Amino acid sequence: MHLFSTGRGIEDDNQSTMPFNCFNCKGQPNISNERFVRSEQNFNNSISNDDENQSDRYVLFGNSFHKGNSLVYDIPILFKMAKKHLLSLSSVVRDQYKTFRFHDQSNCKPINFSDIRHQISEFLIFLRDSLQRMKACESYNWLMESHEKKIELELNNLYSTLGQFHHLSETIIQHALSSSDSKNNIYYHLYHCHLDIRWFQLSLLSELPKSKDTFKHSLHNALNDLVQLARNRFKKLQLKDLHFKDALLCDCTYDFLVLLQYLINKQQLLYNSDNFWQYFNTALTNVNYVDCDELIFRLWLLNSLQQSEKSTSIDLKDSGLVFILKEFLNNEPNEVQLKLSVCLLENIVISSLNTEPVIVLWEYFHKRLNSTFYSSDMKIQNIACISKNGSELLIQMNNLFSAQQTDLLSNYNSFQLFQRLLGLHLQNIKYNSKDWNQIKGRIFSKFSPSKLMSFNDIGFYNFTTLFLALSIMSDDTSQIALKYQHLVKLISESKLDPNTRSTYWKGTVAFLILHSQRNTSMTAYGTSLSDTLNTTSQEHITVYLDGLKEVFVFSESLTYGQHTLFGSWFGNYLSTIKPSENNEVLQTVILILEKLKKVGNDQSMPFPRENEIFILYDSLYTYLLPFLKKSCLTVDCGTIVADIAATFTIISSKPAFSDTKVMLFNFFVVNQGINIKLLNRYLSTIIKENVIANVHGYNSLALIKAWLHSSMLITNWTFNETMTITQFVSNISEIKELFKNSGNDLETSVDPFITFLDLLSIKYHHNQDVKFRQKMSEKVSDYFYSIKIWVNILIKQHKQNDEIYRLYMVIGYVFEKISPLIYVKGKPNTILQELLDSMLLGVNLRSPNTKMHPSVITALLSSLHRYFIGLFRLNPKTDLYIARCLRELISLYFPKILVGIKSSDELPLLKFFEEKPDNEIPERALLLELLVSTFLSKRHRTPDSSIAQVLEYINSIIKISHNNKLVILSIIQHTLTRICSVSMFCEETNICKRITNEIINTFINLSVSQSNEEIKNEVMSSLNTLCEEHLAFSSKLIFEFFDYMITISPDFVTCFLPKLVSHIEKVEWKRGIGSDFTLRKGLGRIQIKLGKI
Repeated sequence: MHLFSTGRGIEDDNQSTMPFNCFNCKGQPNISNERFVRSEQNFNNSISNDDENQSDRYVLFGNSFHKGNSLVYDIPILFKMAKKHLLSLSSVVRDQYKTFRFHDQSNCKPINFSDIRHQISEFLIFLRDSLQRMKACESYNWLMESHEKKIELELNNLYSTLGQFHHLSETIIQHALSSSDSKNNIYYHLYHCHLDIRWFQLSLLSELPKSKDTFKHSLHNALNDLVQLARNRFKKLQLKDLHFKDALLCDCTYDFLVLLQYLINKQQLLYNSDNFWQYFNTALTNVNYVDCDELIFRLWLLNSLQQSEKSTSIDLKDSGLVFILKEFLNNEPNEVQLKLSVCLLENIVISSLNTEPVIVLWEYFHKRLNSTFYSSDMKIQNIACISKNGSELLIQMNNLFSAQQTDLLSNYNSFQLFQRLLGLHLQNIKYNSKDWNQIKGRIFSKFSPSKLMSFNDIGFYNFTTLFLALSIMSDDTSQIALKYQHLVKLISESKLDPNTRSTYWKGTVAFLILHSQRNTSMTAYGTSLSDTLNTTSQEHITVYLDGLKEVFVFSESLTYGQHTLFGSWFGNYLSTIKPSENNEVLQTVILILEKLKKVGNDQSMPFPRENEIFILYDSLYTYLLPFLKKSCLTVDCGTIVADIAATFTIISSKPAFSDTKVMLFNFFVVNQGINIKLLNRYLSTIIKENVIANVHGYNSLALIKAWLHSSMLITNWTFNETMTITQFVSNISEIKELFKNSGNDLETSVDPFITFLDLLSIKYHHNQDVKFRQKMSEKVSDYFYSIKIWVNILIKQHKQNDEIYRLYMVIGYVFEKISPLIYVKGKPNTILQELLDSMLLGVNLRSPNTKMHPSVITALLSSLHRYFIGLFRLNPKTDLYIARCLRELISLYFPKILVGIKSSDELPLLKFFEEKPDNEIPERALLLELLVSTFLSKRHRTPDSSIAQVLEYINSIIKISHNNKLVILSIIQHTLTRICSVSMFCEETNICKRITNEIINTFINLSVSQSNEEIKNEVMSSLNTLCEEHLAFSSKLIFEFFDYMITISPDFVTCFLPKLVSHIEKVEWKRGIGSDFTLRKGLGRIQIKLGKI
C-alpha cells in the first residue's frame, strides 16, 4: 500500500504506527495511500486561515524551530540538514557496495531509513505550506520575493545530491523492488527517496511564481527519468515477459505520475500551459530510431499507465495511442510482436472503452485473413486450430473469451487475440449503439463477393470465426448470423471448395447452437438456410445434422422456430442412410421426439396446426414415415428405428397431438414381416408408457399374434422386452379365459411360448368334444396364421446362431404339443405343411449340395424327437403325406445329425428308448420301422455311409440299453431281420459287415448268456423271417450266414437247425421236387460243422 499523510508529530524510533508522509509501497501496512494522494492533489487548498490554536513552534530534524523566524533565517540550515540526511542514505549504499555486505550494525549506530525520509518530507511539506501562506497574504510578498531564488537554488542542490533518477544502478533497483522486507531496506528507501524529493521539488517549484522555467525543466527531467527507467527495464526483458511485467517499477511510481498529471493539469488551467500528454509524449518520443520494438515499448508503457483498478487513474485519451498503433502496424511486425501488441491493447481498450484502436487493428487484419498467423512460440497442439464440427468451433470461441491471460500468447495467434479483444470490447459497449454500429459498418463493408471468393481455407475459417465472435459477444446474434448467410449467398455455397464448404457448415451449426443457448428465435435464420440445404451435398448435410443434436440439447423451448431447420431435403437425405444404432441423425431425432413428448405431457388441449411445436412434429413425421417403413424391413436395421416409431406412436396418443393419425401400430404389429427385435422394442416401449389402449389401430388379436411372434423367438437379447409384452397379454380377456383354472401363469413362466403350447395341448387332449376341438383348431390357426412368414424371415437372415437354434427348437415343441391343431388330413396349406416346407423339406433343402446352418444341426440333435412325436401322432400309417414327410425327414437329417455327433453328445431320439413297453412308447416302434424301411430295406453289396451311420446308431443304442430287456426286444423285433439281411449281402470288407456282425453277436450272446427265453425266441423269430425271405433265392448267402453264426454260438444254431430244415422242406415243396441238391448240400455242411464241435 502507498501510505501518506500531510503532517506528523514527534515520533520515537521504536514506534511503528506513525503516519507516513512519503511514497511507501512495501513499508508499513494497514495505512491507506488514497488519503495521501488526495491530500497531495489538494495541497494548495489545505491551508487553514485560523492559526489561533496552532503552536508557534515546529519540530524539524529533531529540533524545535519558530515557524516565522525559521522562514526568514533558517532555510539554509534546514536544507543543509536535509542534505546531510540524504548523504547518510547514499553513504550506506556506497559502503555496502564496497564491502559486498550489508551495513554492519554492530559497530555503528543503527540508522532508521524510514525516519530519515520522514523527516525530509516533513521539512519540505512545512516549506510548501509556508510558501502557500505567504502567497495567500499580500503583506508577505516581500518575503516571497526575497527567498524565491534562494529556495529554488536550494531545491536544485538538494536533488543534485541524489543524482539523476535513471542513473540508479541496477543493483539498487532490483534490491529495492524484490525485497520482501522493506521496513529498513536501504535500496528500497533510496529509490523511493528519489520519488519523494522529486515530487516535493516540483510541487514547491509550482508555488514559486518566478520559477516557471525551472519548473518546466524539472518536469521534463522527471518524466524523462521515468521513461528512461522503463526503457532500461524493457531492454532487459524478453518479449513474452512483457505481458505480465509492469513498465513502472512499483505502484509508487504510478502514484507519482498521477500526482504529476494533476500538477500539470492545474498549471494548464492557471497559465494555459502544455497538458500532461504533451510533456509525456515529448519524453516518450525522445529517441533517434523508431522500430517495432520501440513502438512495442511505448504500447507497453501506456498499458502500464492504464490501471483500471486504481481509484485515481491516468486518462489515455490524448496519449497518441492510435498514432503509435498505426505506426507499429505500418512497420510490418512479426507474429510474436503482433500478438504481444494485441494483448497489451486489451487492457487499454477494455479499461478506456476506446473503439478506435479496435478499428485500426481491423483495418490491418482484414487484408491478411488468408494468413495462418503462425509463430514459433505457439504450442504444437494449437497449430491445427480448425475445429472438427460446429459444436467444437463454438466451444473454441468461448474458450478464447474465457482464456486466462497466462495462456494467451502460447495458445492463440494474433487474429484470434484480435477476435478476443473485439469481443470483449463489444461486450463492454453493448449499450453504446454508436460505437457498435461503427464497428459493424467497418467489418461488414470489407466483405464483397470478390473478397469472399479470394479466401483460402484459412481465410474463410477466419471469416467464419470473426462473425461467430461478433455473435457471441453482442446481443445481435440473429442479425449477425443472417448477415453471414447473406454474404455467403452472394457467391453461392456450391461454388466454395470442399474444405471451405465444410467450414461454412460448421459455422452454420455454431450459429444455430448459439441461437439455442440464448433462447433466440431462429425462424429467420432457418428459413434462409432452406434453399442452401436443398442444393448442398449429402456430406455437408451430415455436418449440419450432426450439429442439430446440440441445438436441441440447449433448446429450453421448441417455440423458437426449430421447425424451420427441417425441409424436403431431410426426407431425401434419410433415403441414403443406414438405420444403425450409432447414427447421429437418428439419435438427434430421438432427442427431439423426447422433448416433444415432454411438451405433450404438459399440454392438455390439442395444438392448433399453425403452432410451431405441432409443425415441428408433423414435419418430422412426414419426412420420417417412408424411412421407418423402408428401414424396418431390412436385415440390419437397428432398434433405434423402433424407438423412433414407438415415440411417434406415444406422442400421437397425447391430447396435444390428437389431431394426427399415426398408423405405425399397424405397420409394426400387424405387419408380419417386421424384424423381431424391432417388434419387441416397439411393443415393449408403448406398453411401458401405458398408452397402448389409446393407440390408433390397436386390436387385441394383433397384439396376441405379435406376442407369439416375440415369445416364439425369445433370446437373451430380447428376454426383458418379451416379458413386458407377456405381462400385458396375460391380462387380455381371451388369454385370461384360456388360462383360467389351469394352474399355469404366463407372467411367471420362464418360457411363455412353451407354457402357452402346453396349455393348448392340455386343453385339446382333455376335451373330446369334436366341436370344441374344431373351434380350438380355428383359434390356433388365427394365432399362428403368419408363422410361416416369421420363420421364413429368420431363415433368410441366417445371422444369429441363438435365434436359429431357438427357432428349430421351438417349432419342435409346436409339432409335439399341437400338431393335431395345425394339421387337417387332406387339407392343403395347413400350418404344419407350411412349416415343414419352410424349415425342413423345402426344394432347396433336398439338394445334396445344400449347406446346413450348424445351429440347425445342434437344434435338431436335441429336438428332432419332438418333430417325430408330432408327426407320429398324425397316424402316418393311414396318411400317406405324413408317412412321406417322415421318410424324407429321416433320410435328409438323420445321417447329418449322426455325422455331427461328438463322443460327449447324447444320442438323438434317445427319449424313445426308455425302459417301457412299445404300447407306452408307440413312437419307438414307428421310428425303428422308419429307420429299417428307409435305410435297411434294400440289398447292397457296398452300402453307403448313411447305412453305416444308422447301423452304428442302432449298435450304440443296444450298448446303452443292453440291460433294458424291453428296449432290446423292441430293437430285435423291428430291426434284426434287416440287419441280418444287410450282413448277408454286404461285402466282407465293408464297414457295415463289421457293425452288423457286432450287433448279431450282441443279440446272440444276450439270448444265450442270460438264458433269456424272450430274447432268444425273438431272435429265432427274426431268423425265421430271414429264411423265409432269402432261402429260396439266396441259399448260398443264407448258409454262409449260418456258418458265421456257428462261430458265435453253435448251440444257438443247433437249436435253430430244425427250423432251418423245415424251411428247406417248404422250399422243396414249393418247387415240386423231392430233394434240392444245393439246399441239402448246404444243410449237410452245417450239420458236419456242428458235429465236429
